[in-house]
Amino acid sequence: MAKVSVLGLGNMGAAIAWAFHKANHDLVVWNRSSERSRPFADADITVAENPVDAIAASSFIVVCVDSNPVADSFLQADDVAAVLGGRTVVQFSTSTPKEAEASATWLASRSAHYIDGAIHCSPGHIGTDDAAFLLSGDKNIYGAVRPFLACLGGDQTFIGETVRAASALELASVCEVYGRFAAVSHAALICEAEGIPLDQLAALMPEGGFSQRYVETIRDGAFENPGATLRIWDSAIQRVRAQGHDAGIDTRFPDYLADLFNEAINDGLADEHVMALIKVLRKA
Repeated sequence: MAKVSVLGLGNMGAAIAWAFHKANHDLVVWNRSSERSRPFADADITVAENPVDAIAASSFIVVCVDSNPVADSFLQADDVAAVLGGRTVVQFSTSTPKEAEASATWLASRSAHYIDGAIHCSPGHIGTDDAAFLLSGDKNIYGAVRPFLACLGGDQTFIGETVRAASALELASVCEVYGRFAAVSHAALICEAEGIPLDQLAALMPEGGFSQRYVETIRDGAFENPGATLRIWDSAIQRVRAQGHDAGIDTRFPDYLADLFNEAINDGLADEHVMALIKVLRKA
């Protein structure tokens, strides 16, 4: 099978890398913190010492870090930029449409190709039928990388050739999720204030749905070791707010949530379940 390099081995990046490995691709990985690379080294997967070696090793590069600016911090280093020519970068880091366009423009100036991707599922869904991806960019480049991405599973939706499109649609769709976070948290506060057991609130939610599970998480205080941490969710809502400012649209909705997430992180809740937001709201 073909060689692919994955840069960024957080929960999502690691899930992507393992999916490539299970599909028997010749895999090279790199992560800024060597601790995250150790399981891959133990599995006899090539661990690059730096981004230059990781990118030089493959023509197909997947980047999955916190944000496009974080990715740019190493991709645009002179020694890395020197080896990007002719390669295709699929960017799964969280971005705004403006950042996606800037990344594509800069990579094109280095004779590299760019596909912007947005992941619409949790790390545990990668490699399964429940995985979901939005992708945008040059359709011919997407056609070339699609076979590589097949092992990631699920539904891969090509939005179009406007490179901003995947990021824009992802940010738009995720607003519904953040609305649910806020709504469930406030609903739980009402019940706590009025002495109503959260079991009764959970029973009113669609059976097995996200809202019911979020209520149960609050009820049980089960905030440890989530699939996606509050820090991960914070990254996306900050991008929703940034997009609003870039586009000149009303930002009161993301402003409220972004400030709430900032407070939660300042309170030391970054690595907990997103519904640990309730701990911030209980302080009022």
